[in-house]
Amino acid sequence: MKEVSSNYFIPREKDRKWHLNKRVRILPLYSFPHIKEFNHKITEHVGRYFIHMDFDAFYAQVEQRDNPRLRGKPVSVGGTENGGGIVMTASYEARAKGVDTGMSVYQARQLCPELISVPCYGPKYEAIVLHIKEMLTQHVPDDCIEQYSVDECFADLTPVAKTYEKAIETAKKIKQHILDEEGLTISVGLSYNKTYAKLASKLEKPDGFTVVTQDTKEKIYNLPANKLWGIGRRIQRRLWALNINSIGELANANPGALRKEFGVNGLVFHKMARGEDTTEICLKERAEKSLSHNHTLTIPVYSEIDVLEEIRRMGEYICRKLRSRELTTKMIGFTIRYEDLSYDSAKGSLSKYSNDDRAVYNLLKTLLSRVKHPSKGLRARMFGIAAWDLKPDLKRENLNLFEDNLKNPYYAFDTLKEKYGDKIIRMGVTN
Repeated sequence: MKEVSSNYFIPREKDRKWHLNKRVRILPLYSFPHIKEFNHKITEHVGRYFIHMDFDAFYAQVEQRDNPRLRGKPVSVGGTENGGGIVMTASYEARAKGVDTGMSVYQARQLCPELISVPCYGPKYEAIVLHIKEMLTQHVPDDCIEQYSVDECFADLTPVAKTYEKAIETAKKIKQHILDEEGLTISVGLSYNKTYAKLASKLEKPDGFTVVTQDTKEKIYNLPANKLWGIGRRIQRRLWALNINSIGELANANPGALRKEFGVNGLVFHKMARGEDTTEICLKERAEKSLSHNHTLTIPVYSEIDVLEEIRRMGEYICRKLRSRELTTKMIGFTIRYEDLSYDSAKGSLSKYSNDDRAVYNLLKTLLSRVKHPSKGLRARMFGIAAWDLKPDLKRENLNLFEDNLKNPYYAFDTLKEKYGDKIIRMGVTN
């Protein structure tokens, strides 16, 4: 594998200085609770049991699982062996040497010269997460599961557990099930609200299990205030100015002073610190407006064969993503970034709404002809594809009411790929 998956940067504007200096990070969709999500009819949850599951160094753990030669060694995912790129996650062996998420691979190598950097393989991690989410439905109802991020998940055990003892038993079964099925360890926090469950999962990493009840709040109160949801460096500095250093001090602070300093979020911080998070499992789903995928190569390419193979692979991936959401697209955008960090892009329309690999690939070839083609002197470093103008997939070859065409065969292909890998089957095309 010589590719590094990256969804972090998208091009803005057409001016060259924007190409070089203005790359906008796409932030995750998760955040701490909003005041409107609280149940204001109660002060705190009673008789409720929430767990927070946090995968231990997820990407790195997956790579160590799949490659025995990496086990027990300092590993980072993301970046290249020659020191380029950033650390997306690091194994605990690397973290012990000071390597942390977000630092450059070059900087990480200064701290840990023996660091092994491996490419990020997004589709593999995504498939694992989807499989684990399916496994969770064997233990709790589907509407009791909230995927908070790619490596974090909440579950409400209340429908299947009426006591802490039963909740602990269920949580440990889930933990063992994931280990048996996927060979991955997770750290679990169990508590009577989501905030405390999330904090508890961090207390005994890796492979930890921590329970926080109304009677054992001190475990949480002793933690620094910045361990709480939504409190970063800037908020922490403002809390220091109020002589608030720990979660316990935040819990006992004057809510009026917090409201004056932080607005409504000050009340949210206060409630969460006190264990008065009365929010529920979040099941809100936004209608998809667009899908995109960017892919940065470890080794830049310029030959026609390599470029076509890369855009075909990306086209197949975005189509598979559309099908997983039972969507079709009409508009496709194509972006290419070169070694000098300049960009070029083009967009076009399909003849009909589709998630057909071949149709998208043929359009991508047309869009490729509209941009500056990579050359030996200016190789391509990153390719990006975006799909928008989305509609539900009726799972027919086309929408002609007078032709009885067969269903799209790609859903069957996707099933095979999920089980045997992306390279097990693909539709034949002509270049």
